[in-house]
Amino acid sequence: MIVGSMEHWASRRKFAHPVLRKAIDYLAKTDLGMLEVGKYPIWGGDMFALVMEIKTKGIADQPAEKHENFLDIHYLLQGKETIGWKMQDDNCKPCQSYNPEEDFALFAGLEEESLVKLKPGMFMVLFPEDIHRPGLTEAASSDVRKVVVKINRNLF
Repeated sequence: MIVGSMEHWASRRKFAHPVLRKAIDYLAKTDLGMLEVGKYPIWGGDMFALVMEIKTKGIADQPAEKHENFLDIHYLLQGKETIGWKMQDDNCKPCQSYNPEEDFALFAGLEEESLVKLKPGMFMVLFPEDIHRPGLTEAASSDVRKVVVKINRNLF
């Protein structure tokens, strides 16, 4: 898992893998405020952006997820979002088995889950071993506009 901010991207991009650079450069250079909710190709079916508008939920109402084939980059445009994170270990058992067509398994309770608060302009890179619970709120539900870039792990 990597957490960063577009405010620092120009000075830190040289340290990123070229595939991550391509994805985060897309986020930095695209006028995302003009895009409708939907899917936008970046590199065919191997890298694409999902523009979303969601309502945040409490931790008990939002299952955690894990992917096998795609990395996620969650980039917050508007609102406040907390994302739960835990590296997979032997104690993490899915409540819904892995679905290969949708590339996810779901998890309920996670011991020692870390909560990362994102503000607009921040991004979080999640690798296949990262179990994550996006769309969380710490107080009342709020409206969030975000982009999730999906990257096929075979690009690395």
